[in-house]
Amino acid sequence: MTEEALETASLETDNKLINHFPGRVVRKDLTKLLKVGHNVPVYVLEYLLGSYCADDDEV
Repeated sequence: MTEEALETASLETDNKLINHFPGRVVRKDLTKLLKVGHNVPVYVLEYLLGSYCADDDEV
């Protein structure tokens, strides 16, 4: 499989997960960004991100 095909398949999978499990999908890159400099447990960050930022919008 080409790199472009893998990226397309990954985006399709992400969209399916977000549609079928709203509020349950957590973007790990956001967890890592917020963890730096904050003394908050990862499970708390993941809960908050899943509750308030569970979409595929980069902004």
